[in-house]
Amino acid sequence: MSAAVTGNRVPAAAPKPLRIAFVIEALTVGGAEKMLVAMANALAARGHHVHMICLSTAGELASDLDEAVVLDVLDKQRGLDRRLPGRLRRRIREIAPDVVNAHLWVANLWTRVALFGMRSPVVVVTEHSRDSWKPTLYRVVDRLLARRTARLVAVSADTAAFYRDEIGIAERRIVVINNGVDTERYAAGNGTALRQEWLGVAAETARLIGTVGRLVPAKNHPRLLEVMKMLATRHPAWRLVIVGDGPERSAIEAQVQRLGLADTVILAGQRSDIPDVLAALDVFVLSSDREGHPLTALEAQAAGTPVVLTEVGGARDALAFDRDSGATGGEVVPADTSALASAIEALLTDPEALDRRAAFARRFALEHFDTRHMVEAYEGLFHELLQA
Repeated sequence: MSAAVTGNRVPAAAPKPLRIAFVIEALTVGGAEKMLVAMANALAARGHHVHMICLSTAGELASDLDEAVVLDVLDKQRGLDRRLPGRLRRRIREIAPDVVNAHLWVANLWTRVALFGMRSPVVVVTEHSRDSWKPTLYRVVDRLLARRTARLVAVSADTAAFYRDEIGIAERRIVVINNGVDTERYAAGNGTALRQEWLGVAAETARLIGTVGRLVPAKNHPRLLEVMKMLATRHPAWRLVIVGDGPERSAIEAQVQRLGLADTVILAGQRSDIPDVLAALDVFVLSSDREGHPLTALEAQAAGTPVVLTEVGGARDALAFDRDSGATGGEVVPADTSALASAIEALLTDPEALDRRAAFARRFALEHFDTRHMVEAYEGLFHELLQA
């Protein structure tokens, strides 16, 4: 659940302000980047001195950084940029941070290469998913660099297990800190106008299924379209809205036409009103083949929208769940069309159960999925490592 921490116990954060440098390739639109912007802003608001180093370009989300966060862009060249380690090393020496926290493979690699041999600062890397794509060479490099890494933070128990069991990172070096979201922002969403826009006169009786995310292969939107084809034959008034953009858009548009779903599927593109989008939905769906700890699932539940997630990566960690009562904020199902269609249909044809799931999802998310838990866990970890 939110900000769960395993491994060494994370103590309460000490009051001393820290100098923290985050490193990422670019703040493009994505879950890891979105989480990092939120964390940088929150730590700056808590009085820490925060720098954000983007290796390649700033990216679209850089504009969401608060003024208190100092942004550096190192203009990494495409491919192998032999001068990057030296530039990064010099910039970090100038910043003189207490802690450097790198995110995602490219930044995790180059940060540790650049700082190799330096006794300070403390180096922490964050892995956001089960990177099963890594060839043998990359796995060997990960194991070697881990020896010079104070901690590897995994965003889910599944990601931690991958780096422990398949990459070979010592368990004592791994900590799990789940992602968090601005729950109050998503709880305040109002979807009335969007339901009217997307459903028209049927806004009160039709059902709206939706997903939010980049249009990339890992999200497997073709599977979701096949699910919608199955559902539309039995429920012609139901609609699917896909929010996001990316390299798979043309293929998705073609599949919509091929399946005869032009009047059923709405491709809404990239939007900034995600709280309202999520509030407009009756159910939120991820049909992914690969996930770390999906932020959009947390956001949907904070908005009071039940979720149906494929059982990949840290999906179960992202589902509101009460062990005592068995209440959940939705369903986690096998990654196939029949299972997804059945779960979605079961939710949408039982209004009372849907309302119970929605109310529980919102309550649980506000208590367990908030950014505050994640930020406090990172802050406590940084202090612990500096005191060691």
